[in-house]
Amino acid sequence: MSWQIPPEFERRALAALQEATAAVLEVYGRDDFGIQYKDEKEPVTRADLAANEVLEKRLTALLPEAGWLSEESGRDLISLANKEMLWVVDPIDGTREFIDRNGQFAISVGLVRKGRPVWGAVSLPAEPRIVMSGDRGVRCYDMQGAISDWIRPLQGPGPSLPECKICVSRTEWTRGVFDSQKGDLNIVPEGSVARKMALVAAGDFDLTVSLYPKNDWDIAGGMALILAAGGTILRPDTAESIGLHPPGQRRPGPCCGHSEGVMEYHRYFQSMGLRLRQKYGDA
Repeated sequence: MSWQIPPEFERRALAALQEATAAVLEVYGRDDFGIQYKDEKEPVTRADLAANEVLEKRLTALLPEAGWLSEESGRDLISLANKEMLWVVDPIDGTREFIDRNGQFAISVGLVRKGRPVWGAVSLPAEPRIVMSGDRGVRCYDMQGAISDWIRPLQGPGPSLPECKICVSRTEWTRGVFDSQKGDLNIVPEGSVARKMALVAAGDFDLTVSLYPKNDWDIAGGMALILAAGGTILRPDTAESIGLHPPGQRRPGPCCGHSEGVMEYHRYFQSMGLRLRQKYGDA
């Protein structure tokens, strides 16, 4: 049986995203982000921590039976593996984009049931808009709560692969990972994987592809949006689906968007002899 969205869930979840977005923008407007480093290389700012505090408080109160997995919280993956429902959160996906002030960062929230994303929302604070999934597709909200109609832009036939507008990681683009594809495909580098998935779910792009592995909190919210929009999420190398159980593991880089475009990219990937990277830093 599929999970049904409880009454008042969307209103309260939207309020939590709006509060977290306001906390992030308050820090974004300062001169000092309070930057620290995890493992001597991964930056974290006051905005990451502030958004995490808001979301953990609001979302765990909204659905107390669900476990909590966030990039910025301590975690017990063994106990979380036994949870039927799990909040999977990245308070800021694209912290380096936040620090660089290029606007291409996101707040990502996914609700995962038995390894499958069943609800998600991604806030784009600098845009500003919030993309949220629901029973009838996806909606875009502004920061005052005004909404668009329900849309499923990835349902049905999409453009052929050469005509697809494809967004990819700015980091992967800079490293030359997509150099061999530039002449064949319409590729646009963008920041934050959660943001790219939200842009595809909202209909701004047809596909997004990553060739590097992702953490659950990077993709859970975006996966829920892609599925709600009528899209498909597969490994580009094998065309296998990507699940999120057990929690907290690295997942293969995904290809997401219109089903036909995803499968066409898979065939292109194989014909070009391309490969997924196994870890960050692989050339």
